[in-house]
Parts: sequence; structure tokens; C-alpha cells
Amino acid sequence: MYGNEAAVGKAVRESDVPREEIFVITKLYPNQYSNAAEAIDEALEKRGLDYIDMMLLHHPSTNDVEAYKAMEQVVAEGKIRSIGLSNWYVEELTEFLPQVTITPALVQNEIHPYYQENDVIPFIQGLSIVVQGWYPFGGRGYTAELLSDETISAIAAAHNVTSAQVILRWNLQKGVVVIPGSSNPDHIRENLDLFGFELTDEEMEQINALDRNEKHDWY
Repeated sequence: MYGNEAAVGKAVRESDVPREEIFVITKLYPNQYSNAAEAIDEALEKRGLDYIDMMLLHHPSTNDVEAYKAMEQVVAEGKIRSIGLSNWYVEELTEFLPQVTITPALVQNEIHPYYQENDVIPFIQGLSIVVQGWYPFGGRGYTAELLSDETISAIAAAHNVTSAQVILRWNLQKGVVVIPGSSNPDHIRENLDLFGFELTDEEMEQINALDRNEKHDWY
């Protein structure tokens, strides 16, 4: 659905980085759930890769359990190393998990200071499932507001880092894996430079207090 499968596969194949050092995640979209086995083969073919590190279901929909079971089968065949879910919450997980065999390795949801999922994250982690956050900077049309938030900016100034680094560090200290997107090499380096500082408990609470339950995408 993102139209980048062939380009990603080409980049991985032609990179000087060993394949085992690159972690490729892709998804099945709901319009593929009814033909999941075929869609999985297509995903491998488009990338030209021998295996995919992780495959997720994009969000709950008709035939999602059947699609997940198709992914389970491909895990047994070694074509996919691990599987998970995206945009699944407490109610959805409670209904879904008893119907499948392999516990999802990861659940990927929208998480940022204005939409924190403070009830969902501990629930997922309590199931020994990794939580991954997309839209860590608020998403399209919201990034500027979030990065200029007075509370976050003040914390960034106190540590001599950027607001983006503070938000990513806040996620990491909550045990949330983050996947910020950028095409700017300087921003990519900045996003990786998160281990030279640590937020205090008070600073973590200040950011936690920013929660508006403000979801920026529909699923």
C-alpha cells in the first residue's frame, strides 16, 4: 500500500550492509487478508529477498484471524522470521489472541505525547509483546506543534538536545520502540543519538501530563 516494496528490496540487496543487520518489516493490508498466502509470496517476490524479518497485519478487519494463521504457516516455512499486529488495542487483542497460536512479537500503534496509550502499553507489555510507536512526532500536520511544545522544548534545552530527541527518549524510557521517519541524513543521525542523556522521573511525568487522547489517524 505504501508503494515502496521493490525499492526497499533493491536497497537491501545492493547495500554493503550484511542482510542479517537489516530488519525489514512489512504489512498485509485488509484487502489482502482473504488471499494472505498469495499476498505473502507477492511481498517476497517484489522485494527479491529470501526472507522478511517481520510481517504485521495493518489493522483489524474481516478475515484478520485467517490472515494471521497464513502468516503463522509461513513462519514455519522460514519465509518470515516473526509476526505481529498494527493498530490493535486492549479489546481487539483480548478477542484476537485466543484464536491464534503464535503470540505476536510486536504490536505497532500510534503513540506520541498527545496520544499516549498509557492504558494500552502496559497491557501489551504484560503479554510479553513489544510495543512499537508510529507517528512519534504526531504525524502529518501536527509535527511542528509537537516539536514546539513549551514543556518538551524546555526539557530539550535543559539537556542541550532537540525536542525530537526528547520525544524519542521518552518513548524508549517507557519501553516503546520508535520508528521515526526522515529523509534528512542529519535528522536520521540525530534520531539515533539518544543514549547520551536520560530524562528524570519528573521530566517523564511532565511529558505524561501532555496527554490529550488526541489520535491523529483513524485506525
